[in-house]
Amino acid sequence: MTGNIFPARFHAGHRDRTLNTNFRRNGKLQSCEPCRRGKLRCDHMTPTCGRCARRNKAHQCVYHPAPLTKRTGLPTPSIESDPRSPSTLVQSTEWDASAPVVHPLTTPPQTESAITSQPSYVVNPQVVLPRTARATSLPAHPRLTIDELRRPLPEAHVRGDSLNKLPAAGFVHHTAILDEYELSIGIQRPNAEDPNTSTVISPLYIERGAAVLTLLKDPTILQRYLDKWFSFGRGIVLIEPMIKIFTSGVWSVWGKILRDQNPKELRRMSERIWHNTLKPVSRLLHRHTSPREFCTAVTGENLRWEIVGIIVTLVALLCQSLSDADPIFCTDKAYVEDRAAIILRTHNASEICIGFCEDFAIVNDLYLWFLYENAGLYCSLRSRGSFENWKRSGILATAMIFFNLHQEIKVDDNTPFFIAELRKRLFVCAYENDKYSAIYNGRPPRLTRSYCMLQSPLDLTDEQLMSEGPDLEAALYSLDEEGWNSSARVQRSTFARLFMPNSLLAEEILEVSLGTLPHEEVIRRAADIEQRAIELQASLPEFLRIDDQPFLELNRPPIELIYMAYIRLESLNHHFLLQRILIKKIGADSAKLLNIAQEMFNFVVIIVNNIHILRDFQLDIIQLLTMDGIPSAAIIAMELLHQDQNPTSASALANPLPRSSTIQGLSVFVACLGTVKPFTNGSNSSIRGRKFLKKILDTILDPAPLRLTTDDSTDQTLGDPSFTSPFLQTGNDGDFMRWLDSMDFECESWVNLN
Repeated sequence: MTGNIFPARFHAGHRDRTLNTNFRRNGKLQSCEPCRRGKLRCDHMTPTCGRCARRNKAHQCVYHPAPLTKRTGLPTPSIESDPRSPSTLVQSTEWDASAPVVHPLTTPPQTESAITSQPSYVVNPQVVLPRTARATSLPAHPRLTIDELRRPLPEAHVRGDSLNKLPAAGFVHHTAILDEYELSIGIQRPNAEDPNTSTVISPLYIERGAAVLTLLKDPTILQRYLDKWFSFGRGIVLIEPMIKIFTSGVWSVWGKILRDQNPKELRRMSERIWHNTLKPVSRLLHRHTSPREFCTAVTGENLRWEIVGIIVTLVALLCQSLSDADPIFCTDKAYVEDRAAIILRTHNASEICIGFCEDFAIVNDLYLWFLYENAGLYCSLRSRGSFENWKRSGILATAMIFFNLHQEIKVDDNTPFFIAELRKRLFVCAYENDKYSAIYNGRPPRLTRSYCMLQSPLDLTDEQLMSEGPDLEAALYSLDEEGWNSSARVQRSTFARLFMPNSLLAEEILEVSLGTLPHEEVIRRAADIEQRAIELQASLPEFLRIDDQPFLELNRPPIELIYMAYIRLESLNHHFLLQRILIKKIGADSAKLLNIAQEMFNFVVIIVNNIHILRDFQLDIIQLLTMDGIPSAAIIAMELLHQDQNPTSASALANPLPRSSTIQGLSVFVACLGTVKPFTNGSNSSIRGRKFLKKILDTILDPAPLRLTTDDSTDQTLGDPSFTSPFLQTGNDGDFMRWLDSMDFECESWVNLN
């Protein structure tokens, strides 16, 4: 974005003037004394800033090293929470709406304006991130101030507001007996609407909220991103009809204020949103609440921070799913919008909104929907399998349990039908995510079937879920007796329904894998799980029994192809993991594992060969490559190397691998792994897997003998006798692999995996 790279103050005399690189304690560039005293905007140039030069005050233009050496006693901070410095959207707590803004989402941190209203204490000053900083970068350690060390705990945490949000879970709860008998003796149970628990929002929270609202400057751009998201990705919990109601309410009521970006009006808007957010959502819900009534009641004049957070999170998820060169980032101007900058700022805004909810103990359906999407965004920006991702997935699981979604979910006087269905969807998705994280990390899951009542959501479309009355009855009547849709569509609700049985199988596999069962029990349980996995696939509707037919023959939209790929690979992965358990725990033969690995890898190669169809699903593609592609490819590559070295071995004679097609498939897969950019989600696994597979391919294809040291420090000569053929001695296949590695595959069929 050249408008930000070459500001106007650099155009004239740039060879004679340099930028003053000294920073103030709050992370802002230091201003000269005349500009600082007059509270004027300084361009921070030396030896004379532009403003002083125009005002003929060059002789007064100095940069004092410590302009505020005299300080009074430290003020006592108001009750605030940790401003979550790694997630801070702006680099200080003040801003000036008059500052030039090129784009509401891509304006780099360097152009953040100065604040005009200083709060009672300074939040953690941040190091300004350079424009080229990647989205996963965290600021340097801030300098602590005395005020920060004196910051009290959030009032909502001390009061225990969350205790009054939900009924006690189970009769062993510490207040269960009180809940049973309080009413009988004339005591009303405390509730979230009790005036004695009212909360006063400090100016700092209002300022931070107003800073988040600066990202909503252009509703047209935001709506374009959201429309793009639902045009190919659809929704699973946050469905398109709901988001349309949310955004239309925001734009219609607050559109002018957001476009004008007047600081005073933004603060008033932030204050109003805070007032709405502290009202319990439960007051809006009863048996007959319609979806439209509920959605309308939490937007517009009643806008809440959960809704603001949902909007910015979906924008970030869209940008994460697309490549840098997607047409949506190409405007009618002379520059391309910076995708990484949009992701960074919307992610930080999402984190701030999550922090708002946490600091004020806000736990409701909106928060859980928001948290689910936020967890996906948070984890997509950090290394897969990292402690940070493990911790965030744990927060999601904890929130589900705290909200009692592990218990029976049903329609009652406080729960309308659509809320019950969305809760079922949300919990099975969180349950599946918990098992996926456990398998990927090789750790025990947090949610277990022993304490969770899993309920399968109905296979309804978004429009059917939002319907009511006769339309809803007709939608329910159209489902088959098992709850599947009768139109043979693989939709989000279909995919969510599959989470429940697959997650239960995955949990049992984890129990056998991580447990300490005797060998006989391992064999028995593995056979039982395998049989039930086969029966599960046989019991699915015909349109969900996916085979290896090429994607182009399926004549389905890309989103359904992604679902079908997940369904197919998850089924194969169950058998793959079971065979790994049997080999590692009891020393079983590896022939069956090799067959399953070949089936998995062949399907992954089909996906890679048709990757241009799935160009809008970057995160999903990386997940399939790392979760299913690399393990199966590694098994095949090792077996191919073994058979190449020992062509007369028992495994080579019993299960010979087709050498040519296997090498071709591995080469294509290695090249695809090479398109995963560094410092992106899954890049560590991709780099490690690519290095491993390349080493094996180089060993197999290089006709020159290689001296490798084995674990017992004995040398082996690895050569391929087939290369003695005169036909194959016209070139060096090792050189070919090195040439293949140097090729740039960024053509149309090789999507730029970000």
